[in-house]
Amino acid sequence: AAGSDDARADVDFVLARKETDFAEALALAAGAVVDPLADEETVVPGGTVGVGVRTFLEHPALARITSTTLTAGGGWRVEPAAVPEAKGGFRRETPASIERYTVSVPATAPLTQPYFLGNPRQGDFYDWPADAPAGMPFQSPLVTATVTFDSNGTAFTISRPVVYRFADRVRGELRRDLNVVPELSVGLDTQLLIVPTSGAPRPQRLVVTATSFVNRAMTGALRLRLPAGWTSTPASSTFSIASAGESATATFDVTPPAQRTQGAVTLQAEAESGGRVFTASVDTIEYPHIQSHRLYSPASARAEVVNLAVSAVRVGYIMGSGDEVPDALRRMGVDVTMIDNEMLATGDLSRFDTIVVGVRASEARPEFVANQMRLRSYMEGGGTLIVQYQQTDYVERGLSPYPVKSQGNSRVTDETAPVQILSPAHPVFTFPNRITPADFNGWVQERNLYAFGSFDAPYVSLLESADPGEPPQRGGQVIAPVGKGRYVYTAYSWFRQLRAGVPGAYRQFANLISLPKAP
Repeated sequence: AAGSDDARADVDFVLARKETDFAEALALAAGAVVDPLADEETVVPGGTVGVGVRTFLEHPALARITSTTLTAGGGWRVEPAAVPEAKGGFRRETPASIERYTVSVPATAPLTQPYFLGNPRQGDFYDWPADAPAGMPFQSPLVTATVTFDSNGTAFTISRPVVYRFADRVRGELRRDLNVVPELSVGLDTQLLIVPTSGAPRPQRLVVTATSFVNRAMTGALRLRLPAGWTSTPASSTFSIASAGESATATFDVTPPAQRTQGAVTLQAEAESGGRVFTASVDTIEYPHIQSHRLYSPASARAEVVNLAVSAVRVGYIMGSGDEVPDALRRMGVDVTMIDNEMLATGDLSRFDTIVVGVRASEARPEFVANQMRLRSYMEGGGTLIVQYQQTDYVERGLSPYPVKSQGNSRVTDETAPVQILSPAHPVFTFPNRITPADFNGWVQERNLYAFGSFDAPYVSLLESADPGEPPQRGGQVIAPVGKGRYVYTAYSWFRQLRAGVPGAYRQFANLISLPKAP
């Protein structure tokens, strides 16, 4: 036929799609249904799974089955298996044909995950494998059943992916794709440790958990792979797991070396069982209305060795909409108490040197708003109150100790925007850590958000920053005396930086909470 190669390729593509449509139409007309089911939702590398290809014919006179095949990926082995005897009792499903197979998975089979996560990202870009099904939302089915029919001399085929089905007591029948999973998942309770460069080595606790994906007993050992000079107590811990879904946990006290230099090191958790070593953590995205997807990441923690000092302060934390700042304070060895509603309303707040207010508390914690006078009395008695970013309602309700105005969501979105320290001699920047512009390096996502627009004389502006081409912003971090104590409003995004392990953020936040001890 005349035409370019591209034109012929387009026609072939459309005709192939139409051929599939015609086959589906014939199957619907004949009442032919192909339903291949796996005996399990998951299979491990080197394991086997049973598959039954069931074919239903509503109108046997309109179509007959001529062949049934089961295909899998390269290296997989498919073998016919005997059909088990039907058990007694009523069965509402009666297939016209059922073919059984045993599918053997090679020991080198890759774990099932979204294809665009198979390789590590290159910066912010996904690195798709060469054989990725580009344009598809997820990976192709692992095993596919194909049944060929004859309808009045016309042959047509129907292919369906092999799935696992189960009954939910509330939602009824649910189906899941067949996935290859590891025998064991290994996880850590935290992915970040903060270690000061100076002082005696302080042991920090890491909890390692192994979870089984196989329905058989497994025994082995859990341990940490540590950098030179680091030690753990114990060095390893034995475990025993009886069946799939069960977990075993071990606690390790990790001690850094006596001599430490700034930088990041990796602590790797592993489980050894049956001569095999497992080092991947599995996170399952699982909801009734979608397919389950499993994401894999190294079971490791990053230890940031930081030139960090923090005073011996007692900190109370008023949680807002939810953040991980209390965990960051504990990483620094700070004594943190979560302030619940009862303590906020009637407790002795003077026991705390510093009280930190979590992000968006004015929206999420009515008790925080209701107890402003108690917090003011706390400051007047000598306490330090540090309020992290709040939305505009905080200003509109007049919750700050002295008048301020907002300019909507005044923020600095460029995480690399220069930051000027306006009062270099202020204890916020000198005690116990000497803060320099280098402490703003390595920030993530943004500098600050919901800064004050303008403020009365008692406030002292501490930092200045701006996005490129915008006027200077000085309301991102301010401090004011309140009686014998002080008030700090800081819109800088500590809740992001501390979670990300940004060294300079830890040094600066240590200074903020240490203000009551500053000379």
